[in-house]
Amino acid sequence: MIDLINQSSFHSQACIQWCFREIKWVLFSVEGMCRHSGNCCKFIHISYNAKPIKSLTSFKSIVKKNSIMSRFKPNLLGKTIQYFDCSCLTKDNLCSHYDTKPQFCSQYPYSILYSDATLHHDCGYFLTQRFGLPFFSSSLLKKAVIIFKYNNGFTDYQVSI
Repeated sequence: MIDLINQSSFHSQACIQWCFREIKWVLFSVEGMCRHSGNCCKFIHISYNAKPIKSLTSFKSIVKKNSIMSRFKPNLLGKTIQYFDCSCLTKDNLCSHYDTKPQFCSQYPYSILYSDATLHHDCGYFLTQRFGLPFFSSSLLKKAVIIFKYNNGFTDYQVSI
């Protein structure tokens, strides 16, 4: 019955994604500290206006608007951007242009709580879950939590839906 009510209220995937982005701040907290592994500067998934950058055309258009984005080097599979690497990462795993880094770099790791990003492997940060979803949460929202926990290294992501 609860899922029927939720499905009629939250019938679109976009609505579920929005709700999940809004409640991640309540459900999870970021712990730990930076290990200077440089992993957050490699294999980066960058979004612009809440949409992942997947084509060179869109990336070049963004760079024209914001030249600071030229520090990111796209890695392609065919014609699709799979991820970016930052060219400002030094051999010591520090940022050579720290004072002019983009806002999303400054906001890492907290940015994963308001985006679709995940923590980078061995970065020194980890997530803890502060609260569970209420029993009346939709199965789609529960699935979003399971996927988020799995993608961020939780070992207890198995939840009955």
